[in-house]
Amino acid sequence: MREYKNDLGRAKSKKHRLNELDAKVGEIRREVICQGPAFQNKLLKGNGMQDLISIEDLSRGDIENLFSTVDHLRRTPDAFRHALAGRVVCTLFFEPSTRTRLGFEAAAYRLGARVLSVSDMRNTRLELGESLLDTTRMVGFYCDAVVARHVEDGVMHRIKETVRVPLINAGEGQVRHPSQTLIDLYTLHEHFGAIDNLHVGIAGGIRYSRAAKSLIAGLRKFSNIRLHLVDAAREMDEGTEFPRELGELNGVSALEYSSMKEMIGHVDVVYVVRVQQEKFTDPVAYQRQLHKCRLHRALLSRASPSLVVMHCLPRADELDTDIDDTPQNKYFQQARHGVVVRSAVLLRCLDADSRRGAFGRGKSW
Repeated sequence: MREYKNDLGRAKSKKHRLNELDAKVGEIRREVICQGPAFQNKLLKGNGMQDLISIEDLSRGDIENLFSTVDHLRRTPDAFRHALAGRVVCTLFFEPSTRTRLGFEAAAYRLGARVLSVSDMRNTRLELGESLLDTTRMVGFYCDAVVARHVEDGVMHRIKETVRVPLINAGEGQVRHPSQTLIDLYTLHEHFGAIDNLHVGIAGGIRYSRAAKSLIAGLRKFSNIRLHLVDAAREMDEGTEFPRELGELNGVSALEYSSMKEMIGHVDVVYVVRVQQEKFTDPVAYQRQLHKCRLHRALLSRASPSLVVMHCLPRADELDTDIDDTPQNKYFQQARHGVVVRSAVLLRCLDADSRRGAFGRGKSW
């Protein structure tokens, strides 16, 4: 009888503790709900998952460690065929894309993930008035990572507050394109062995190009880079000074030139971007700006034999096809690197490398 009473007392005490625990859990749940999505996401992102919003969020060490990951993927691609098995990656593109969307999707497939792709917003409820942030929140419920592109500057930080999985910026407004910058920097690293001390020329509609501006931000991570520019300005900006803060690298102002012909002999690399015809209302003004930025084979005689020519693509008349079969052409190799660099980004954002121990060094960035 005494043992029965003791067992009954212990059961009542356990039930009391469980009731107290349930009450505490309910209190925490109510607090989390009251704090809203930002607080909830903060709690849920404490498991090593990471976003890639801007190249400025990465240190030089982060970038160089990613290069090591890319090298490893290139040497032993078969070792990673199932690295993301069971994961779902969603590509959510509010703006057209060819290389970036297909590059991320190919990367996901090659790592064993499955892909949900939204490339035409007419097939979503946005057409019926659903908000952007409600759309991204729903997408975040269905996958393990979101790869998004949008025309609006600054929107990725707003989207980040709605999703509980890693967010990868696949191009945003006129400023950020971090995965393209990682491809560009890796191409330079592979060719030259190091990025420090290079003279980098950029030509085209620089002040309207997210690829160019993101590259400049990435170059700031390295030492003794000298930036050379040929800027194609639309009518309302023609004749105005190039924004100093945009072209400055670690306190050193960019050197500006009036034409590609004038600049090409002073650089190790020419990075050509589009002269955005859609920004112009006057065809004559467009042709004038295009002419000063255009790179064609005859100009290579004025350059160093070791010159490298790059372009994020797509190209128009600013980069002539007669460069394609020259040794200076690195833009096709640059595009080819797109899948493997984006594979490394997916691995890192989904924390797959440290989980599998593939590199023997834990997190790479």
